[in-house]
Amino acid sequence: MVERIPQTFIDDLIDRSDITEIIGKRIEIKKAGKEYKACCPFHNEKTPSFTISPEKGFYHCFGCGAHGTSLGFLMDYEKLTFVEAIEELAKMLGMEVPKSSEDIKITKKQTNLKSLLNEVSDYFQSNLKSSKNAIEYLKDRGIDGKTAKEFCIGYSKNSWDDLTKKYGSTEKHIDLMVEAGLIIKKDKGGYYDRFRNRVMFPIRDNRGDVVGFGGRIIDEDDDPKYLNSPETSLFKKGYLLYGLFEGKQQISATKEVILVEGYTDVIGLSQYGIGNALATLGTATTESHIKLIFQKANELTFCFDADNAGRKAAIRALEICLPLIKQNKSVKFLMLDKGSDPDTAVREKGADGFRGILKESITLDDMIIEVCDSSFEIDSLTGKANAAEKAIHLVRQIREGIYKGLVVEKIAKHYGVPTSNFSTGSAQVEKPRERKESTKTKRPTLVHQAIKILLHDPSLGIKLTPNDDLKFIDQKGIDILNEIIGLVHDNQSIKVATIVQHFENKKLRNFLAELAIEEILVSSSEMEKEFNDIVLSLKKANLKKELNTLLEKAKSKSLNKTDEKRLKELTNNPKN
Repeated sequence: MVERIPQTFIDDLIDRSDITEIIGKRIEIKKAGKEYKACCPFHNEKTPSFTISPEKGFYHCFGCGAHGTSLGFLMDYEKLTFVEAIEELAKMLGMEVPKSSEDIKITKKQTNLKSLLNEVSDYFQSNLKSSKNAIEYLKDRGIDGKTAKEFCIGYSKNSWDDLTKKYGSTEKHIDLMVEAGLIIKKDKGGYYDRFRNRVMFPIRDNRGDVVGFGGRIIDEDDDPKYLNSPETSLFKKGYLLYGLFEGKQQISATKEVILVEGYTDVIGLSQYGIGNALATLGTATTESHIKLIFQKANELTFCFDADNAGRKAAIRALEICLPLIKQNKSVKFLMLDKGSDPDTAVREKGADGFRGILKESITLDDMIIEVCDSSFEIDSLTGKANAAEKAIHLVRQIREGIYKGLVVEKIAKHYGVPTSNFSTGSAQVEKPRERKESTKTKRPTLVHQAIKILLHDPSLGIKLTPNDDLKFIDQKGIDILNEIIGLVHDNQSIKVATIVQHFENKKLRNFLAELAIEEILVSSSEMEKEFNDIVLSLKKANLKKELNTLLEKAKSKSLNKTDEKRLKELTNNPKN
């Protein structure tokens, strides 16, 4: 989709954006001379190493190496796709994203899918009113009418073709229903409804649009107990969380999230005023889930049943969280008594009672110890050694920083092992060889040096004309240099960020970004003098290449009148 949005629009968008404003709205930044500094939002650090350059329109972290433009920051921090980041940035600047006919077609289809799913959700809600069994099920679960309405709970009729008849009037509508995951195509032709005789839980995105459903059986003899929509262009289970739209206000206010296992757990807690609970959609917790939560909250508590399934889910969640822990983010675990779940617990003990249980949650470091101790017979030396090995393996996944250091000390003390056991030791062996290899790097070419200087002072590019001065040079990187000079000629006050973001190839963008943040240890006047020398050398190389090309054509007697005139000019010029 990158190529469908005009590159000129993207360039203009980056050039107009104020990177300090965009980043400053999301993290705390402080002015430091011409630049701004902050603690990096992408890794755990206490001393700020995250630098923002308004002049370049660029950010860079000297700790973890993260760097990019305002567009890149939105993608990494908000976890947006490229197009979503463009749309978000355009919205901030009051600009409208131009779209091609193909874009319009894709957007229209997704709009139609959401419209259909929202309409079907309304239909399921209307069905609920006339289904005694569904209403009875909700009453048995303690879900009142107000809560059912808040979560848009509905009912799918006990029919194989209810939706097909109601919404499948044309082939186009049928295709849309298949794509939305509402109906399934039969092997021998025809279609049947995916959801039948189920209490329906719509799953909504951040804007409140329905993107899929979860259906729970009413007749306990049916199977499976829970059925979700399949993966679609809208419904991505590894990225979505149930209750996020309904709970966003309380999550925003408390900066806390309770992650539970089931839809009814989220609903039950919400009914008792605990509206910051979320659930995965029948899948294990993913890295994307945790990153999404940490965008909106600082404290995450996993609340699982104490059965085997709940324990496995907790261990999986622990492993996922370890490399994601960073400054101001904390993770806790609450394993409920066997036979209990968050929905049951809050109904038995009330909101205050459940909040009291939450205070019994254990921290991530204590969870590591608990998991490792319970996995082995630690009364024996062999068992204790195995538990310690497992703990060391887990701790190594935590990002370097003060928190990791404290965890290492705590767990080393618990198992009576040296803290040195927690370092891998392999990095030190490789370092001397890596340094030796790095000394063999080749001297950068004139083209490479020219690109690097222009990424520090783009205005110097006006000294070269791409379709004239560099027309005949075929060195590596000349196309990139020509493109950059062309951008400068179009906009002499262009930002470095605009130049970097202009190139669609991700590897090339990263390469240019790295050049842009490399320090140049000379003054502006010295850098300009060096660039002038490079320009002179490139122009000479271009003329020499042009002359050789014309001489080759002369040998093969393929010169035209223009070539003959130009050859005469070059051979008569003593400077060539």
